[in-house]
Amino acid sequence: MRASFLDAIKHLLPSGPAWNITNKTDLRRLFEAIAVLPEELRTEIENVYMDYFADSTRELKKWEDVFTVIFTKAELEQRRKVLSLLWSMNQGGQSKDFLQSVLQGIFPEIIVEENIPCANPRQANIAYFCVCDNSVMVCGNSKACCDYREGDETFIPTILRNDTASPYSIPNDADYWAFCFYVCKRVVRNSRNEILYIEKLQIPILYKNYIEYLILRIKPVHTVAVMAVEWIEEQNND
Repeated sequence: MRASFLDAIKHLLPSGPAWNITNKTDLRRLFEAIAVLPEELRTEIENVYMDYFADSTRELKKWEDVFTVIFTKAELEQRRKVLSLLWSMNQGGQSKDFLQSVLQGIFPEIIVEENIPCANPRQANIAYFCVCDNSVMVCGNSKACCDYREGDETFIPTILRNDTASPYSIPNDADYWAFCFYVCKRVVRNSRNEILYIEKLQIPILYKNYIEYLILRIKPVHTVAVMAVEWIEEQNND
């Protein structure tokens, strides 16, 4: 690239033997030295542009300061990925699909599901699929037994919301439920598209702070994230 700048200088010089820099003259060496400056400037401009992205920045520490995140030693390998997600959320809006795509960048099994049609989130952690006298049960169905159910009735989902002024629980209020959405592994719906069951997702606790931080930053302030997530301590094999 330095040769290109030198060629540009050559085209700007007057014609005549005195300005001939084809040979290794003192004048040529002068302009070769001058040509280094714009090349270094071009390189620095490119580097500054790459600093604009967390994937390629030279200043990870400054990115961390901007987004107020602190990485432990075990999380250092996630630094660029998490910072990239934090940056991308500024440009992707607040839709369910965008939030899901961001979270899946951290843990691919996460899904985000809206509470539509509106239902009580407290009743979605278990579903009964078989009851006595159910006419659709057929011979040979291994799950065709009375009281067959899916879910864990002992599991209580947590919630995330921006307003912490009131009690941090799900009230018995359909108007409140309408603002809820689920972060989970799977949703089972019936033929009327009503939610029957939310399957909880197990995620290493290593990701807890970042996932919760991203949800609170991206979601609309008035909405409530119902977290059907069980945070798992990673076992040390040492």
